Amino acid sequence: FQQIIWNLLKNAIKFTNENGNVTISSSNPSPQILTIAVRDTGVGIEPEIMERIFDPFEQGDPSFQRRFGGLGLGLAISKSLAQAHGGTLVAKSEGRDRGSTFVLTMNTVPAPEQGAKEPEIPVEARAQRILLVDDHQDTCTALERLLVRRGHLVATAHNMRSAMETAVRNQFDLLISDVALPDGSGLELMMQLHAISGIPGIAISGFGNNGDIKKSLEAGFSEHLVKPIKLEALEASIGRVIRAQSPSHD
Repeated sequence: FQQIIWNLLKNAIKFTNENGNVTISSSNPSPQILTIAVRDTGVGIEPEIMERIFDPFEQGDPSFQRRFGGLGLGLAISKSLAQAHGGTLVAKSEGRDRGSTFVLTMNTVPAPEQGAKEPEIPVEARAQRILLVDDHQDTCTALERLLVRRGHLVATAHNMRSAMETAVRNQFDLLISDVALPDGSGLELMMQLHAISGIPGIAISGFGNNGDIKKSLEAGFSEHLVKPIKLEALEASIGRVIRAQSPSHD
């Protein structure tokens, strides 16, 4: 919760000039709901940008990235965190130079009854030890940050050799690997690691025809995702793979 508010405030301040205003307010529409609104008088959001404002790497007008810098990950991470806790995060703006409002809605948490047991966390929601392999530095860093924000423990590698060395020294629950690597292929990496430890994997690739997917599955990957990777698709894929590995899975 604190991380979401901090990201929204940083974003509002970043895109508001020194003569503008940033305000934060809260309300309780009902005893079970808390709403936090962060409003600014900054650059605003154009209608054509609004539908993808929460996508990773999105900063709207390309001139904003040159002017303000950054990878455009803060909003994607914030929405992901809100959804992970059963909440929502929406953006509102009347257009360019008209300011923006981000509204976070979360369920309040009732005080636990004395002696009550902690609810069991679904297996797919538990932190996973993930080996992430991608030779593109920015993509790898962005995915790592998103996965870490979701509570996972992530080790990264940028080629097949370093991935194998990392896998030998550590125990992982899941491999997420690009198919194209500079010193081999993610398919070969998956086959070797699966033979050694039985680790499940998710392939990521710029290609996604039936032949590409078939090769990934034959190599031992459980899922095949096509770039650019949507956070929701990656999370759903991780959930399916982890559930399939659970001892209670039928």
